[in-house]
Amino acid sequence: MRISEIISRTVNELKQAGIQNPVLDAELLVSQPLAVDRMRLHVDADRELTSAEVGRIRRLVGRRLRFEPIAYILGKKEFYSLEFQVNRDVLIPRPETELVVDLVIYYARPGARIADIGTGSGAIAVSVKHSRPDLEVHATDISAKAVSVARRNASAILGKNKIKFHQGDLFEPLAGSRFQVIAVNPPYIDRERSGSLQQDLSYEPEAALFSDGEGGAVIGKIIRDAGDYLYPGGMLLMEIGDTMNDFVQKSGERGGFTVSVLNDYAGLPRVAIMKSTA
Repeated sequence: MRISEIISRTVNELKQAGIQNPVLDAELLVSQPLAVDRMRLHVDADRELTSAEVGRIRRLVGRRLRFEPIAYILGKKEFYSLEFQVNRDVLIPRPETELVVDLVIYYARPGARIADIGTGSGAIAVSVKHSRPDLEVHATDISAKAVSVARRNASAILGKNKIKFHQGDLFEPLAGSRFQVIAVNPPYIDRERSGSLQQDLSYEPEAALFSDGEGGAVIGKIIRDAGDYLYPGGMLLMEIGDTMNDFVQKSGERGGFTVSVLNDYAGLPRVAIMKSTA
């Protein structure tokens, strides 16, 4: 079988399964086992594949046909123009979360102390530190496995010991510490909707996606507690669901913050910008 033939076959299979972006996914699933970039596939379109190469490709295609996310199959995901290792222990970084990174970089004073709560793969913390080496960055996650992934990403991208990682629930491991900026990408999908969402999400860690209280329980707790970990006038920057504008506005004001919400590139509410009034 030639490269062009296996790509065509894979595209058709992915289309029939209802998978989005079948052409891109097919090229990625073929290029990974062959250890070439996607452009090379077209240059070598007529190359005959060995049976071993076909077998490796077909195993990956089988995983995608079971709706395993392409990022987990490849073991990596680009975020903020950096390549992060990902596996099923961590949430896959999304493009909209890059807005949080932009805002941290914008609001952080030179040399400021920054906290990334629920760091997962380390995407926010590592991207911030990569762009702003002057910042002192701390990152927490309740999952020891997630912290391990984040440490590996930080070491690969930044070098060792550039970020201070802490295992524990939300602010728990930062007791007694204060920061100028706190960044959070919390779980905000209503747990009651977990059975009706796209199948790809079933592979990602539930604790990083779903929250009680119509998706607002964890966000509410973060808002209530964040003031104890911010310097006066400090900033809480938090990704939110696109239906949570009013909830976040009211919760933030009760928590002692002035609140504004930034829309994402699709025009949907995406990041809550909260300044402590204490």
